[in-house]
Amino acid sequence: MTTHEITTLTILKNMGYIPAVFLGLSTESYGILAALMIVDTITGVTRAGVVHGWRSVNSHNLSFGILSKMCLILVPLIVALTGRGSGLDLTLVAKGALSAIILSEAYSILGNVQSIRIRKDIQEFDAINFILVKLRKMLEKLLATDNGKKR
Repeated sequence: MTTHEITTLTILKNMGYIPAVFLGLSTESYGILAALMIVDTITGVTRAGVVHGWRSVNSHNLSFGILSKMCLILVPLIVALTGRGSGLDLTLVAKGALSAIILSEAYSILGNVQSIRIRKDIQEFDAINFILVKLRKMLEKLLATDNGKKR
């Protein structure tokens, strides 16, 4: 029996093949997103410890943050699958959502680093909520248009 060492990079790389092969989304972008999410989690935990004291860092908050990020990874996949299932080409929208999420992760990391350096929380723009609101409004418009055609 042969054993193989599985590294984080290998896992990230292989996770990226699923959306790329089946939905036309970039494996590189998904790998970058996963790496940024890991860095954001590390800097977020560090920020919480430095700014609010290390007692504020607990497994409940960490678990919630990780689950939230896993749900976020699904957003471009959901958009692409929705397009595929409904006969619409939403690949560009899914790619745009993926790009926006990558940008918001970078923004969050920079905010965490800034908070760590000045040792206090800073006000951040909620980019993720903005993206989700825009995607929902776009889908509402598509539903309204689709319902209008069937009448």
